[in-house]
Amino acid sequence: MIMITGDTHGELWRFCEECMPGESTWTEDDVLIICGDFGFIWYDETDLVGYRCNEEALNTLSHKPYCILMLDGNHENFNRLYSYPEVECYGEVVHKIRDNIFHLERGRIYEIQGKTFFTFGGAYSVDKYLRQEDISWWRQELPCDEEYRLGAQSLKDAGFKVDYILTHTAPNELIRHLGFSPDPHDAELTGYLEWIMFETDFKHWYFGHFHIEKTINLPNGKQLRALFNDVVVIE
Repeated sequence: MIMITGDTHGELWRFCEECMPGESTWTEDDVLIICGDFGFIWYDETDLVGYRCNEEALNTLSHKPYCILMLDGNHENFNRLYSYPEVECYGEVVHKIRDNIFHLERGRIYEIQGKTFFTFGGAYSVDKYLRQEDISWWRQELPCDEEYRLGAQSLKDAGFKVDYILTHTAPNELIRHLGFSPDPHDAELTGYLEWIMFETDFKHWYFGHFHIEKTINLPNGKQLRALFNDVVVIE
């Protein structure tokens, strides 16, 4: 099975039967995907206490029998995240964090258990003004031109057809459906996602970031879902 959930923010207690029903029965054949703000790659060696806590948590998760796949959100230490080795997995390039924990990169299409997933992490931190660069905020939270081009080319090569789309933030129209106003600071990203939404044939789109649970059905039949604590199971 494939399970998809929202932001985990470094909360190890989320990975249990009570918070993720069925978690105690998941096996090496199962995959859990987190839609950004994983939270366990935050501190570096400049904060040894925090870094060791992160490492201990990752080591604990590495003993889970199932595979954990994460998109990047906006609250990630991108310098540390991008320092992990790149390997091929699920037909594309990933960052390998542990033997069972991988980062799904922006703009790539992965094949997982016979299903295709287009992934595009990142978002703008509205609390950026409270943060310090390279300590609690990183410029890489928003995509670069190369990542935008890679995403467009990946979808073009796939004939603009995938089974699922996974992102951290959402298209402009969806943000309004959720009752929020799109932030001009990441208008390029949310506008790009809106272009993808209208150009691409997909079954479902899952995203995190907004800390709510809501399903949105568009008039054209496409379904998008905001996830936070809920876990969606794809058989």
